[in-house]
Amino acid sequence: MALDAGGTSTRAVVLDGAGHAYGYGRSGVGNPTAAGVRDAVNAICLAAEQAIAGLAASDPPALALIAMAGEKTPVFKEQVAARFAAMGVPQVVLDHDLLGIFHSGTAARDGYALIAGTGTVAARIRGGRLDRVVGGKGWLLGDAGGGYWIGHSVARAVVASLDGQAQDTALTGLVLNAMGIEAETTTVAGRAGALQKLVSALYARPPISLAEFAPLAFAAYEDQVARPILVAASAALADLLSAVRAPDLPGPVVVGGSIIVRGMLAAPPSLRAELVPPATGDSVISVSDGLVGAAVLVLRRAGLEVDEALFRTIHAEVARISRPRSSD
Repeated sequence: MALDAGGTSTRAVVLDGAGHAYGYGRSGVGNPTAAGVRDAVNAICLAAEQAIAGLAASDPPALALIAMAGEKTPVFKEQVAARFAAMGVPQVVLDHDLLGIFHSGTAARDGYALIAGTGTVAARIRGGRLDRVVGGKGWLLGDAGGGYWIGHSVARAVVASLDGQAQDTALTGLVLNAMGIEAETTTVAGRAGALQKLVSALYARPPISLAEFAPLAFAAYEDQVARPILVAASAALADLLSAVRAPDLPGPVVVGGSIIVRGMLAAPPSLRAELVPPATGDSVISVSDGLVGAAVLVLRRAGLEVDEALFRTIHAEVARISRPRSSD
């Protein structure tokens, strides 16, 4: 069984050594740092239970591998192991979500991974294992170029504009609308009222929620304030990737996370031309999640060789079994 436990959802698939999938499950947040140990364990186990629901009770998976973000504390490990043992799964291995992302994009054992969602992190992979990791320090201490960083920049720009300290920006209307604040901003009094409501509303929310404003920067990419924010974010991601690059290690760059996949790589040509290329000279592969990679990892952990042909089979099988079924 392979599981991809992330900060948004958890996915699980049961497969055999030939890459054929027999069960699939999906549940909520499986990151113990984001959701807490109890809720993360429950989400992971719910996805696992769904994935094995159609299997014979006498033939559970012999091995489960969880590619995951978040802190893997002893308490978390103990609870996961106990719950999986109760399902008849005798061995559980915890691995890094960066490996899940990388191996979801390629059968190669060497290369690089770059994730930019709410936060940012990059890794060098050598021989199928993590060789160096940079970033991932969270919204308070790092994560430049990620969703929080962009959203924070958007919020600061809007507050400065309403306060008369910076130029007008199309982001103002987008942020006020996103916060459900109705206000006219054509007069000094109106802008002051909007500013007071916005500041109060933002301080009443968790800081990390500022990441919700990141898509607004992409929506307003032609704006003279939004565009530099996106260009600076792209440069920060390029710097992050350069920190893990090694002259002796060529290879593909696998990228994941909403900021890269649904933001920068999907940007209109006029914006994309200004963004810093993530990996000049190397192939760049984007992936939506790490489930295929978790499947690759669990088969390799079981002693199987995952070549290009088996990788393509796994990719096709995961896509097939996770596809929403027709109601008829």
